[in-house]
Amino acid sequence: MKTLLTAVSLLLIAMFASCDMRSGTAKEEMEKFSGSPTPTISPTPTPTPINPADIVQVDTNQEGDTLTVNGTRQIKTVPCKKFDQVMINASGSTVTVTGVCRQIMVNGSGNQITADAAMDFTFNGTDNTLKYARYANGKQPLITQNQAGNTVDKIAFDPTKNSGSQNKTTK
Repeated sequence: MKTLLTAVSLLLIAMFASCDMRSGTAKEEMEKFSGSPTPTISPTPTPTPINPADIVQVDTNQEGDTLTVNGTRQIKTVPCKKFDQVMINASGSTVTVTGVCRQIMVNGSGNQITADAAMDFTFNGTDNTLKYARYANGKQPLITQNQAGNTVDKIAFDPTKNSGSQNKTTK
């Protein structure tokens, strides 16, 4: 009797598990999506060519220092002399970075930054504006935005202004 009861129980469980519990509408909707969708191929954007006058060469083997700007509503000029890293731990500040930097990291919000050139721009804050003039070793800078609302723009390089760079510009 026990084996008969076990067999009937297993049969009922198997029947219940094989039933489609969805309504007719849900079943029809799911059948529409049974195939795998074909992704659309978007064209690869053509990179903007770099003007040779906007290239500054830097020795990336140099060990630079970590330069910092701290505080609120600061107006600072930071000179990168040996492929330094610049950390801006400020809010509402205006910072001018001269020379070629390894990285400019912005940890605050609402800053206005003008830079000569850097290999890497990293944003950990919001509402920051960064403008850079040149490309280090002819490469586009790596831009990492860990927060939204930051703006990065390439501006024209003005050779008449003293950039404070100790590096040579190639022509």
